[in-house]
Amino acid sequence: MQQRYLACTLLFIFCTLVLFAQETLSDKKKRATDFYYLNKYQAAQSVLISIKKTRQEDKETKLLLALCYYHLNQLKEAEPMLRNILETEKSPFPETWLYLGKIYHDQHEFNRAIEYYKLYLKAIPGSHANRTTVREDIRRCATGLALQYKTPRAIVENLGTTVNTPYDEYAPIMSPNFTDRIYFSAVRPGNVGGARNNFGQPDEVMGRHYSDIFTSQVNKGIWTPPQAMHHLLNSPKHEVLLDFNANGKALFYFKGSSYTQGEILIDTFRVGSRTLSSDPFLGPVEATAGLSSAQFIGDSMVIFASQRPGGYGGLDLYKTVFIRGRWSAPINLGPDINSTFDETTPFLSRNGQVLYFSSNRPDHSIGGFDVFRCLLIPQINRWTNPDNIGIPVNSASDDTHFRLSRDGYTAYFASSRKDGMGERDIYAAYFFDYLHEMAAPITAPAPVYVQTPPPPRQRTNPDGSLAEPVAVEVAPRGTSIALKPFYFNQDGQWMQGAELKQLDELVAVMKKYPQLNLLITAASRQELAVSSRLYGGIKSAENMANYLIGKGVSPVALQLRSVPPPPDFTSNFKTLNFQLSSVTEMPLTSTTEPWLSGYTEESGLVFRIQIGQSSGVLQNPLLSQDKYTMSEKSLSNGGYLYTIGRFNTYVDAKTALGKFSNQAGFATFELVSYLNGIRLSRETAGGLSKMYPDILTWLEEKK
Repeated sequence: MQQRYLACTLLFIFCTLVLFAQETLSDKKKRATDFYYLNKYQAAQSVLISIKKTRQEDKETKLLLALCYYHLNQLKEAEPMLRNILETEKSPFPETWLYLGKIYHDQHEFNRAIEYYKLYLKAIPGSHANRTTVREDIRRCATGLALQYKTPRAIVENLGTTVNTPYDEYAPIMSPNFTDRIYFSAVRPGNVGGARNNFGQPDEVMGRHYSDIFTSQVNKGIWTPPQAMHHLLNSPKHEVLLDFNANGKALFYFKGSSYTQGEILIDTFRVGSRTLSSDPFLGPVEATAGLSSAQFIGDSMVIFASQRPGGYGGLDLYKTVFIRGRWSAPINLGPDINSTFDETTPFLSRNGQVLYFSSNRPDHSIGGFDVFRCLLIPQINRWTNPDNIGIPVNSASDDTHFRLSRDGYTAYFASSRKDGMGERDIYAAYFFDYLHEMAAPITAPAPVYVQTPPPPRQRTNPDGSLAEPVAVEVAPRGTSIALKPFYFNQDGQWMQGAELKQLDELVAVMKKYPQLNLLITAASRQELAVSSRLYGGIKSAENMANYLIGKGVSPVALQLRSVPPPPDFTSNFKTLNFQLSSVTEMPLTSTTEPWLSGYTEESGLVFRIQIGQSSGVLQNPLLSQDKYTMSEKSLSNGGYLYTIGRFNTYVDAKTALGKFSNQAGFATFELVSYLNGIRLSRETAGGLSKMYPDILTWLEEKK
């Protein structure tokens, strides 16, 4: 891939030099200047290098060549050239000091940058248009001085030459269904339609390529060469990836003849019947690309950047929500987030409590756009003041399109920092500590119940091996499906023939009906503390989930939990129980082991008290004091949630919660709701409040 880009570049330079062969020195200088102002720095550099004599004598040509080196990220070459101009020219252009300041700013030498920025201000008249911008850069250097000694929260890595090129790669979006895959947009040679001028006409010399959408994935720790999306998606126009919908089956993207004129479309990955156009998005979001980015959240909300009238200045962040079959009028997120400068490329965390975005506000950014973070205060429905997340995620250049992965440790973003390959590159940030805002509540609609007959009385064969359960036949849709629990011995063995057959049939059902969710409940009677048994059980459920994922089941469809069995449960085996749920089906009859009836066949609305969240074992004495202690996890986040109690009314749950007011860590306790055993989020519960009045009370308390 890199050889291809190099070949394209060399061919372009060769054609350029041939074109210029008969030109005068003055013509070449003008042509180089034209290339420069079209941001074709490599072409301008090639022309300037070819006119050596003029370059040595003409200070304008020397400065222009130094600036080409700067814009091509060749700072080691640009700095001595600029210094030479200061030493040899009696009246150098003021831009010489300006770009030396930029070089030191880019290298985080903030004091030296301030020195040269001030020299530039002295060299230009008081009415010069750049004075305000450079003063803002000095303020950004002051921010850099304050932030550079703070302890880093992450390490940052360029995705390398396989993904990034000397051109422009940006807007990385992680696949919602495959953790090893990203999508991104790029402006590079080979894109559909070739290079085009401002009128949209082919022009390989003065034109610029349009943006296309690409995908790449990790294979044995190495990013594979990016693949362009389908030719019916990419076109001779700009295509810029915006987001995916909740289940990853639809892609939102911008298409336009320019970054400011186009439309937002939805591609649903139709196979076998693709058309030449995608469906338009009908919400009130401007069809602009570039920094006017958007995040589509749970198919019910969009947060986006806009310069519409009535804002606070520049780009502001707005939201629109889908209510009663239509999108609401955009709502400005307010002065807690927006400023007189630009706010863009928003990312709301999975728990809905933390908002990341990029802003170029000079009193808080290091340089250009930096990534900021603010927290929602639900009691007053206000956001905290945005906090710069610091170096090394942020740099003296533009850092945008920041998005966290579901694992809570990894983020991807685009940056134009000067140690990169080209204009913008895609980077990964690896955080040292788990970011709990990515531990979203487990959400699912009311389930379809599955018949789970009690286990056989004889749980082992005479030789001590596990007895095989009766084989299961997948029932037709609309009837009960019988699924046996699995029993693990102390060595963790369970892979009996009939159990493998049951799993294969279960996988077939979930592939046939993708709206189904699978709830896996684990229990362990081993002689361990309750907290350790809960953790051991959930790890067994995770192992089972990994097996199912390997067979093609979507991680989004799997939800896991672990419970301690009652004292009268005599088996020393770990147990896994299975239950299917669906968006549209009515509950079916279900039977299971008596001790599991409070968990897998729980019907109606109940409330529990969440007492903690952890990346491992939670040490809390309350876990061993309650009959309904439970840990749970969704494959879409990285932490484990621990709850106690089970209450049929909100009043009972609220009363029970009040009894723990003197308990250590009480401030983090919260009431959570479940319908037919499935945890509800605020968004999911909102549509059920008419049927269950207690949900409305619970939602009001959560505001």
